[in-house]
Amino acid sequence: MKDFIKSICSGVSLILFSFLLMTGCTGPGSGRNAADTKKILDYPRNSSGVKRTALRIATMFGGTDPAAAVYEEAILSFQDANPSIEITDESMTSEGDGYRTKIKTDFSSGNDLDVVFFYTRADARYIIQAGKLMPYEEMWKDYPDLARDITDFSREAMREFDGKIYALPVTGFYEGLFLNQELFQKYQVELPTDWNKFENAIQKFHQAGIVPIAGPLAQSHYLIEHFILSATGAKGHQDVFADGINSDWILGFQNLRKIYDMGGFSKDAATTDIEMAQDLFRKEKAAMILEGSWLIGGCSEKLQKKMTVLPMPPAPNGKMEPDTLVAGLSSGYSVSTKAWQDPVKRKAAVKLVNTLLGSEVVLKMAAANGGVPAAGVSVSGLSPVAKDGYVMFSRAKHRNMPIDSRLVPEAFNEIVKYGVPYIVTGEKTPEDVLEQVRKIQNLRDGSGQETEEKRY
Repeated sequence: MKDFIKSICSGVSLILFSFLLMTGCTGPGSGRNAADTKKILDYPRNSSGVKRTALRIATMFGGTDPAAAVYEEAILSFQDANPSIEITDESMTSEGDGYRTKIKTDFSSGNDLDVVFFYTRADARYIIQAGKLMPYEEMWKDYPDLARDITDFSREAMREFDGKIYALPVTGFYEGLFLNQELFQKYQVELPTDWNKFENAIQKFHQAGIVPIAGPLAQSHYLIEHFILSATGAKGHQDVFADGINSDWILGFQNLRKIYDMGGFSKDAATTDIEMAQDLFRKEKAAMILEGSWLIGGCSEKLQKKMTVLPMPPAPNGKMEPDTLVAGLSSGYSVSTKAWQDPVKRKAAVKLVNTLLGSEVVLKMAAANGGVPAAGVSVSGLSPVAKDGYVMFSRAKHRNMPIDSRLVPEAFNEIVKYGVPYIVTGEKTPEDVLEQVRKIQNLRDGSGQETEEKRY
């Protein structure tokens, strides 16, 4: 991340900060919070009877996602302006494995989408290796103005293992410890700016009958990220077990179990998923939640005024520097090779992607989901918690991409499904879980680096 970003002080004005964001700090939200949906936009045929070009698109902006309304408005507006194009929208929530499974199944079975908003890196690797997605470098040869509003920084951040860009983002994201400040004030609890204060907050809220952390142990993605990061630091957080198990990861899981034993989560945390945890926090039954910037858009204006967000505090005996975050760019719009090879669909797909990555849509999406815009725009009218999040992002010494952008999906899911729920109850040790993760991660060539083996 550019050095001048790191030098921004906490007193920077919102205007200057917004300028810096739009020129260099971008980074989408990935968390979603609604039931899966499948929408088929059935528009009347042209009065001329001309055959329409059919496009299939899938995104994560489904259900009650904070940006769903903005996305749907953009699709409707595009359709109205382009009546010769018929869109089938298969968008759904990205919570859980459903969306990942759908996209990978579609591409592996030859049912390729024309336009898709999907994750990058580990999730996209095999789709890319199979030649299913078009590099933007190739598309720019014919359409040099495609996605022209997306900043150079945002483009460069999306380069894949082969040095090419296959997806372009709408918004960037940051994750952190979101707090209900009103509850902290009511129960006279200090904000958890260090680990001792963090544990003190756990104890006091537990004693008061308030859930300290809305923690979904059944879908523990954000708990994993932050407890590992707080113990390992930025470098250790990036470990893919090429040289064996990282002992700092063991410390991270031990700390998570300690917080569990202290009553840090709800009694039903073992069966709580991400959406349930978000609901617990939004109903003000929990004082804290580890989440991403997309959480803000799903909270009422009244609640947003009570909220702030802090970095996860460094763990005792850990290696994390203060102001280290999980943040960046991790998903974007792609055009499938199948659509590109059809001359008619090619033009329609490019036109649609250009619309969805235009500055006007990006601005509205960022305002809705609390993300950092990937285009050269500045979001006005931010809530206090969104402003706090942007300042936190700007002051970060390190910004790491999530663990699941490096570990293969099967390895990360081993931690989520068969690790955390059993580690916190003592049924499994962190060592046993991580050894299994190591085996899965290094299954292909034993070095942590994936081979050219293709799944498709």
